[in-house]
Amino acid sequence: MALKAFDLVSVLDRVDLKIDCFEASGNDLYLGSDESIVVHYLVEERTHDGTGKIFYSTNKISQKNLGTKKTVVQLKTASALGRLMVLSDGNLYLLDADVLNTIGSGPKMKNVSVFCVNENPNTLDPFTVQLCVGKRRCIQICSLHEDRVSFLKELSTPEPINIAMDGNYVCVAGQGHYCVFNVESGSSQDLFPYDAASTYPHVKRIAKEEFLLAGPGNLGMFVTAAGISERPPIQWTEGISAVSYYHPYIITITNQFIRVYSLIDQQHKQTLSFSGGELVGNFDGQLYVAANSCVSCLMPQPWTMQVQTLMDSERVEEAVELAEHSGAVGMSQEQYHQLFRTLLQKAGFIKLAHGVYDQAQEYFLRGSVDVREVISLYPGLMPDSVEFMRAQPPLHHLADIAQAMHGDQTKIEEAKSFLSNYLLHLRTLGEPITYRMEVDTAIIKLHAEKKSANLLLFLDCGDIVCNLPECIRWLETHQQFSVLAKLYRVLGDLDKSLEVLTRLVRDEIKDKHFKGIQDLVDCLICAADPNVVWRYSDFVLDRNPLEGVRVFTETKATLDPSRVLQILQRYPEARLGFLHHLIDTKKLQDEKYHTELVLHYVDEAVRLINEGPTSVEQLEEVRGKLQDLLTSSCHYQPQPVLSRMQGTSLHVETAAVFGRLGEHEKALSMLVHQLKDFSAAEQYCIAQTRGADNTFKSNIFLKLLKIYLRPPPGGSEDDIELASAIELLSVHAGDLEVSAVLALLPPTWSLSIVHHYLRAALRTSLHQSRIKRIQQTLVRSENLQQKFILYKLNKDIGPIPLAANRICCVCNRGFSSCEFTIYPNGVMAHPACAPNPSVCPLTGTVFQVSHDSATKPGTKKQFSR
Repeated sequence: MALKAFDLVSVLDRVDLKIDCFEASGNDLYLGSDESIVVHYLVEERTHDGTGKIFYSTNKISQKNLGTKKTVVQLKTASALGRLMVLSDGNLYLLDADVLNTIGSGPKMKNVSVFCVNENPNTLDPFTVQLCVGKRRCIQICSLHEDRVSFLKELSTPEPINIAMDGNYVCVAGQGHYCVFNVESGSSQDLFPYDAASTYPHVKRIAKEEFLLAGPGNLGMFVTAAGISERPPIQWTEGISAVSYYHPYIITITNQFIRVYSLIDQQHKQTLSFSGGELVGNFDGQLYVAANSCVSCLMPQPWTMQVQTLMDSERVEEAVELAEHSGAVGMSQEQYHQLFRTLLQKAGFIKLAHGVYDQAQEYFLRGSVDVREVISLYPGLMPDSVEFMRAQPPLHHLADIAQAMHGDQTKIEEAKSFLSNYLLHLRTLGEPITYRMEVDTAIIKLHAEKKSANLLLFLDCGDIVCNLPECIRWLETHQQFSVLAKLYRVLGDLDKSLEVLTRLVRDEIKDKHFKGIQDLVDCLICAADPNVVWRYSDFVLDRNPLEGVRVFTETKATLDPSRVLQILQRYPEARLGFLHHLIDTKKLQDEKYHTELVLHYVDEAVRLINEGPTSVEQLEEVRGKLQDLLTSSCHYQPQPVLSRMQGTSLHVETAAVFGRLGEHEKALSMLVHQLKDFSAAEQYCIAQTRGADNTFKSNIFLKLLKIYLRPPPGGSEDDIELASAIELLSVHAGDLEVSAVLALLPPTWSLSIVHHYLRAALRTSLHQSRIKRIQQTLVRSENLQQKFILYKLNKDIGPIPLAANRICCVCNRGFSSCEFTIYPNGVMAHPACAPNPSVCPLTGTVFQVSHDSATKPGTKKQFSR
């Protein structure tokens, strides 16, 4: 169905002259002929009583012969001034708009080839009209008054053929090219050329600082004052004699037809037959077209009717764009917004029926459609408790989605996917949803029907509002028991959730999305009631102890650790995990938990040692955990651990326990003499002295040096660890006190053996001595500065007498000690009574505080009598 934007209505069937130009203003119509004649008609719009059709009655008011015997080229009214401008034979005349009398004795300007009125004038005077006049080698900017034309500015340009002006910009069609002039700055911007032999250079103002130009290849080109095009061009026909603009349409006229194009999408919309057409013009909303001897009016159809026609033919995008650009003509803003919302909603249902789901969702969102209108198309999704009646008048004529998709099951499933995505999108907008219960219920039903795992993700968001009985029925029907359990949990019914999950664990019911005991544990840890945890703990632990321990480590309930450990006695792995939770996560310092964990790893290590080489990797892992625990924890009981380790090969671990008891020599002797692990002995010393003072650090390393220099039990002097001792002296020279080391060294050692240690020790000693001297010098310097400050204070202030009868201005008591505070105004007070040195406690005077508190008056100071 073609769009009908305009109707053609005859105004003047025939006139006895050849029409070369015309102009209109209100009910006044002016015609210009080829014999320098101007005719004035009064045109009235009337409605036929019987048919209601519009027709026009005309009355000839006056006629004027300019006497040039040349064609009247242009007519333009200045309605505010009551004047008509007429261009004929290069002369610009100013006539009275009513009786067509010439204002003045002759033409106001000569040698004029073309002129135009500034449709966006810069002047605030309503009784002044801005003109742009084209002459042979220039354009002139002028002001038109009631009886004269005032010259304002001139810009040079080749002979203009056609011009249009908007604000400070003039678009000029010269010989073979277009350009735009900035009147204020005088600059120009070249646009593009055209073929003067085959193209008439139409120039039409479209909007602020935007013009429509006739381009090459029968293109209507849109150009801004900046010289760029912000719209695609219009492809129009050949032989165009005139162009006009009526928002949002471009109207062109040829010898046979009037064609209408949309400014919105640049597409051809309507064609009207009009023989001999030559002129078309928009005169303040009144559209006239003319042939040689007749004039007709293009009556625009109401935009609402045009939109409805487009919607009836399902040209949705065109209808929406036309409504957007209508400017709410003929109605209030509130009425327009309501009509536009309804249009968008209808457009959404049309796109839904065609399966264009992205656009359907866009229109639904923009039109703020009642979501129930969409849900009601899908049978069974609307809750039974909701009594919903579709909008009247209806937004669509669809019975349901099956009818819209003509029963095609694939398309129906796609439509359901669209609804699901649309409803989920509504949930993510962050805006309040009017019909939340209907939306959530429909989402649950849709996903349950598809057996989609995404429903679990949807429930994770919480804050679900649904018709629970119906959702339970749908979920049970489609065997979505995992979702049912989660829905119960989200809605706060934890007992029913656990009941469903227990049945799933026991295989009484089946669900492919059920993850096993993990789902039950995830639900159980949400319980804040300890009794619930106790009730299900054995059920979970019997099936998966490692998963079951999460019930105790991640639960929201407050549980007694002792009772938990009692329950876990039958589940060693779970008990171990819970002990780690108490120590590593909750940071409990109860020694019974630490001791039990240490003993567990000791027993496990002994068991693996007894199993032999088959468990080497596992043994290394267990011993690594045990050693880390012995090193990091200081809350276990050493004696039980030592007893458990006695007679085992866990020497490194035993050494760590000796260190815990402070028996460092035993620990180091075990590492050196039994394990021969000198690196471990050195690391032991480093670990034990981390953060300690120099004296303690020196003592620990001296103990190690003694052990190196002392033969093992039952050994001889040849069994001392000489190389290790020398290496210790070289590496940790700074940590060993020199005199103590020299006392330990055998007298038989030569200087060459210990020279590296002595050099390092002397270097360290010298460094420490220099550091202390620097510190001493800094302290002396600070003391000297304080003395100088005190000297200046005594010099500037001088002696301050304190009479025996002088009292504190705050407490009115005498000065019993030799300390007081004095202010520049002579006020004295006890230091405790005057806490602010800048404010006098008696007068409230604020004294300026300088950077040098010693020399500034008003600073609290203590003096002796």
